[in-house]
Amino acid sequence: MAKPNHPLNEVFGFPPSDFSPAAQRHRQHRLCPFNNRVPNCTKDRANDPLGVCPIRFRQDWLVAEDAASFFFPEGTAWTMTELVIGRDLSWLRA
Repeated sequence: MAKPNHPLNEVFGFPPSDFSPAAQRHRQHRLCPFNNRVPNCTKDRANDPLGVCPIRFRQDWLVAEDAASFFFPEGTAWTMTELVIGRDLSWLRA
């Protein structure tokens, strides 16, 4: 199979070559399969495609689970939060 001449690694969570019913459904309705806050894709990159959606890091929570198992002892309760942007975080160093 020839490599496609585009930068995309996925289209709504599926490889560009995947035309399964699930892949077609996600493309037709612009559905996000990666546990986004809303069912539809919220990324607007039509003129500059991402290649891999950053929301993908929420897929099945695998990245969060792997990070938690690396940083916390077994049995520790943990949760995910949204990105928090602070202007002055110097108080954290106290």
